[in-house]
Amino acid sequence: MVNGNRMSRRILHTSDLHLLSLGDRACHSLEALVDLASQAKVDLVIIAGDLFDHNRVSDSLVNFVAEQLQRLPGDVAILPGNHDCLVPGSVFDKGEPWEDCANVHIFRIPHGGTLDLPGLGVSLWGKSINSYVDNVLPLAGIPQPRGNGQWHIAVAHGYYVDTEPPLFPSYHITHEEITTSGWDYIALGHVITFRCICNEPVKAYYSGSPSLSGTVAIVDLGEETGVQVTPYYLRDKYMI
Repeated sequence: MVNGNRMSRRILHTSDLHLLSLGDRACHSLEALVDLASQAKVDLVIIAGDLFDHNRVSDSLVNFVAEQLQRLPGDVAILPGNHDCLVPGSVFDKGEPWEDCANVHIFRIPHGGTLDLPGLGVSLWGKSINSYVDNVLPLAGIPQPRGNGQWHIAVAHGYYVDTEPPLFPSYHITHEEITTSGWDYIALGHVITFRCICNEPVKAYYSGSPSLSGTVAIVDLGEETGVQVTPYYLRDKYMI
């Protein structure tokens, strides 16, 4: 989708950190990710589900995560996944740590909602997972992007389903949903390795897990260059 007047932006797309306990490998990955976001001068960080391994993590871990996200130079958008889904008592219902993070935005609408960041010229859409049961369709009902002069990015947590029969009964994301969406980029989570799902007419990628496979995705948005997606390995030196 080309609009003509949009400013170039850089996004760090990540997912599936599966933070479990204070000081674990995932915590070190989060610290490295925050350092990278600062060094790479990203405008926005997108966490496409399963930031936490489950909803019973300690308050000290939640406080640590909130402190790390506050170090980021820009906004953060978090989609609750299937591990940290938005059920009563969710980790995202722990008020004070999140209330103190003015730069953190959490998708909280289970049928899908839009988050506009006009200061960045970015419009986000995501459907929070709010149940541990099956029959969740992460991209079902995605609206067509509005002609508001912004970059349009969707966030979804689930399995891409192509021509092969699906291995799992839920969290299906179809090729048709991606290609007919009209969005500039779809940031996917739920798969722990970096993977391109679709390049045309809509770019859709899994970022991989920084704590399990060591990868994040750097997404550059530019009117002349389009959407460019580059895998980055946190174990490497910061060479962005």
